[in-house]
Amino acid sequence: MLARDRLTGRLTESQKPLVMLAAPPGFGKTTLLHQWRDAEKRPFAWVSIDPGDDDPVHLWTRIVEALRAVDPSFDSAAQIALHAAQVDVLGAVVPLLAHDLRFVDGDVVLALDDYQNIHNEACHESLELFLNWLPESVTLVLSTRADPPVIPVGTMRARGELLELRAVDLCFTDEEEAAFLNETLGLGLADETLGMLHERTEGWPAGVYLASLSLRQAEDPAGFVAGFGGSNRHVVDYLTEVVLDSLDPRRRQFLLDTSILASVCGPLADALTGHEDSADLLEELERANLFIVALDDRREWYRYHQLFTDLLRAQLLHHDRKRLPTLHRRAFGWYREAGRIDEALRHAVAAGDVEAACDLVAERWAPRLDCGEARTTLRRLETLPAEAVVADARLSLARAWADGMTDQAEEGLPALRAAHGAGLAGSFPDGTSLEAGAAVVEACFPRRDAGAMLAAAVRARELEAGLSSLWRPLAPLALGWARYLAGEWEEAETSLRDAAMSAAESGQWLHVSIANALLACAAHAAGDDEHGEAWAHEALATLESHDLNDPLAAGLADLARGAALAHSDVAESEQALERALACLRTHGEPLLVAEALLTLAPVRRGRQGTQAGRRCIAEARELLDGCADAGMLDDRLEQVARSLTPAYRRTSGDTGLTERELEVLRYLAEGLPKRDIGATLFLSYNTIHSHTKSIYQKLRVSSREAAVAKARELGAL
Repeated sequence: MLARDRLTGRLTESQKPLVMLAAPPGFGKTTLLHQWRDAEKRPFAWVSIDPGDDDPVHLWTRIVEALRAVDPSFDSAAQIALHAAQVDVLGAVVPLLAHDLRFVDGDVVLALDDYQNIHNEACHESLELFLNWLPESVTLVLSTRADPPVIPVGTMRARGELLELRAVDLCFTDEEEAAFLNETLGLGLADETLGMLHERTEGWPAGVYLASLSLRQAEDPAGFVAGFGGSNRHVVDYLTEVVLDSLDPRRRQFLLDTSILASVCGPLADALTGHEDSADLLEELERANLFIVALDDRREWYRYHQLFTDLLRAQLLHHDRKRLPTLHRRAFGWYREAGRIDEALRHAVAAGDVEAACDLVAERWAPRLDCGEARTTLRRLETLPAEAVVADARLSLARAWADGMTDQAEEGLPALRAAHGAGLAGSFPDGTSLEAGAAVVEACFPRRDAGAMLAAAVRARELEAGLSSLWRPLAPLALGWARYLAGEWEEAETSLRDAAMSAAESGQWLHVSIANALLACAAHAAGDDEHGEAWAHEALATLESHDLNDPLAAGLADLARGAALAHSDVAESEQALERALACLRTHGEPLLVAEALLTLAPVRRGRQGTQAGRRCIAEARELLDGCADAGMLDDRLEQVARSLTPAYRRTSGDTGLTERELEVLRYLAEGLPKRDIGATLFLSYNTIHSHTKSIYQKLRVSSREAAVAKARELGAL
């Protein structure tokens, strides 16, 4: 026994006229009644109802006997009425008992346990009458698996006359489950194992106990719990005997058919079973507390308890395996029509209809510059067999696009190759040709290679006639971005203006914002700060007005804003650029991150000192060194690096020292050890050592002190 003080406390303190414990089998209703009776100061009259009591005379005879058992002095005229030649339960027994209870000295609790065994309408009517005339001194308790049909639960709840404890209340809490298993049973389970078991059983007390029967002999408790479910022999035996065997054939088949679903509603169940009254049946099952949980207040969607679902699915698989594909196809059709694509895909694959699943992904996928959409696409592609994705050019392009949007653009390259290998004949469901779509997907991400992006973007623009209206803004957008990276500012502006206009006409506001942000960056690069600031403002305003939240769009918009403020509000510029850097790191394209770092470097120098700016440059240099073609960013890197190097340091005299060697020489003059110099410049110790040797050779010296003195003499320091 496990003391459940939180529940017995609520029961003993309650002053409600009706208490109802309503839950499926195995939730400890009877056990809780025992604990309440032990803790209760009032007399506790208890009737354990069995099927033989499903008769009004039997039922009320038992009730009167229970009341006399706790108060032998109780003498009611109802006893005489129960022994009359013709017993009138409604007209005599119940009224007389209710009347006489008013004169009992003190309060009494009358508990009817296992009330689900009562089916006789006359019994229900007599209980309803008794409840209407219930004396204030009596608390009536019903413990039942199914809600009694005559109890006005909603009305009594609204009036504050009902205390109800249901499955959600009777479930073990984490603490109770741990106490039961480790303290009461002494199993010594680890916290992680306890948490896993609680998740699998959902706190169902009988489920926890049934698991404990096997856990006592388990050599690997964690492994056992990981596999524990409705196929466990103890769970199977219990639920089969107590629940399934008590059901009529129609209800049993309904539960088996709908067990393939994660959640169920009336129309969906109708589609699976061929019935037209599934919503009513689901309500009946809930009232019967058949391990079914309502998921909303309107009682439209339900789910079954995990262990019960496991059992039902195992039974369906064992007894009616051939029916499974049909059920999954019906579920697929319903979810597809309802627009619930993820569920539809799972059932299509389960039905073995991979082709339909592939068509659905291709139909619903669209190349939006939106990380949320991209992750959704990746998740849906993961639902499909890998070989089916590789063999379908449409899906390979979808993967390449989604990879590009979720910080793994280079991982999309094999998908692009797979698309070409599968063949680009044909079109997407919206009419876009596969050839034009492939060109757009290749063009929209730099993938460390600005030159390849530009070539692909030119190709996409040439094939623009093969794009649907949804795809069309992407061709000029990609071309404008690629031209910007190539340093072709005027040509970039023309393409980006075209992209912004086309995207606005079709309501693609993320594309509009990105085009305006790139226009701002191109304007700043060309020295047109006035237009750059206006376009940066427009990019941010578009995101805000349409409540858009995307790392790429937000990062580019903040990058443009930070650049616009660099000469007027350095503090605000730094904040905007730091936000941009964080967003663009999430997106993961090295060229974008490097550009943000180079824009931030001079701002950081002004706010935090030269070393902070140089750290930005060092990271940008490392990123660009790993790119096949960095476009104009290579020149930009050297310009920013020189701008952060004082004029007197850029004058090397006749030494022939490089910019990097002059930088190392300065730190040598400050007395920094070589390892610290390397850490500061993000270079290895060996690299610093090589630079030092070169400095000594060029200055014709053999020590640090001599090198510093010679450099000062020549004006290099």
